[in-house]
Amino acid sequence: MIAQPVTSPTLPAPKKPERTASYALRLLGRAVRLRCPNCGQSPVLASWGKVNQRCATCHFRFERSSDSYFTGAMFFNLITAEFLFAVTFATAIILSWPDINWDAITYGAVGGMAITPIALYPFSKVLYLTVDVFMRPVRPEECDPANTNWTWLGV
Repeated sequence: MIAQPVTSPTLPAPKKPERTASYALRLLGRAVRLRCPNCGQSPVLASWGKVNQRCATCHFRFERSSDSYFTGAMFFNLITAEFLFAVTFATAIILSWPDINWDAITYGAVGGMAITPIALYPFSKVLYLTVDVFMRPVRPEECDPANTNWTWLGV
């Protein structure tokens, strides 16, 4: 016997996820502007690296599961910093070929790898939240301001 999804009489039935390229680009645009991935209106961040609890417009709860929800943002921060390092390193070598100043590249790489993760920290939180919304679409109970004990497993 197949279990039917439970729906609430006060909340609309969840929509099928629309995982298309245009939807992904729309979410990415919201992430670049540091806006709510659900509505795109309100900012996700209250200050440098501090995430608001909910969206001021649609009331979407930004921390979608446990207290350690944004530990996945560290992964995105590392991947982004390493990608930028690789692109910058390759560009510096190509532009300075054949007289490469290895001292400048070495010291610049160390400085860049120390500063880049700190500078990208808030963006990585918003990017992680955006990818999570793309993979696990927002459910109606996540936008209910009266619901304070919501986790991704259910109410």
